[in-house]
Amino acid sequence: MYTMIPFRSHHNMSRAHEAMPSLFDDRFFRSFFDMSDWMGGNAGFRVDIRENDTNYLLEAELPGVDEKNIDLRVENNVLTINAELNEEHKDERNCYSERRYGHVTRSFNLEGIDQDHIVASHKNGILYVTLPKEKPEPRQEARRIAINANCGQEEKIDEGQEQ
Repeated sequence: MYTMIPFRSHHNMSRAHEAMPSLFDDRFFRSFFDMSDWMGGNAGFRVDIRENDTNYLLEAELPGVDEKNIDLRVENNVLTINAELNEEHKDERNCYSERRYGHVTRSFNLEGIDQDHIVASHKNGILYVTLPKEKPEPRQEARRIAINANCGQEEKIDEGQEQ
C-alpha cells in the first residue's frame, strides 16, 4: 500500500514527550501534536495530493513566489519544499500596501516513490510535483524444491589421494 503522509520534523513539545516517546515518535501521530500550522509555524502553504494508479500529484500553493525562490530536494527518503516569500502589493489609489516576507517549508515521506523519476513544474503560483509510485516487485510463484539425498554432504577424501 502506498501513502503520501506529510513528514514533520520531530519537535520537543514538553516533558510529556520524554515520558511517552513511542506515541510522539510515531509518524502518524506526530502531525496531531505539531501545532505549528495553527500557531504561525513554518508550514505556511497549502498542499493538495491526488493519486492515480501510477503517480501522486502534489500541488503546492505558492502564490507570488518566483520559481527561482523555490528549493525542491530529496534527501534521506524525504521530499522537502522550501520557499522564500518576498511579496509586496501596493494600492496607490487607496494608499496602502501589503507585504509578505519569510521562509516556508513542508516535507513529505517518499516511501513507495520512485525517487529517480520525480518531476516538477511551476505555473501561476502552483508548484506541481509528479511522484511516480515504485513498481511493486512481482510475486514469485511458489515452487517445490526437490530433496537430494547427497546434497550438502562432503565426500571424504583420504589424505594420501590427490584430486
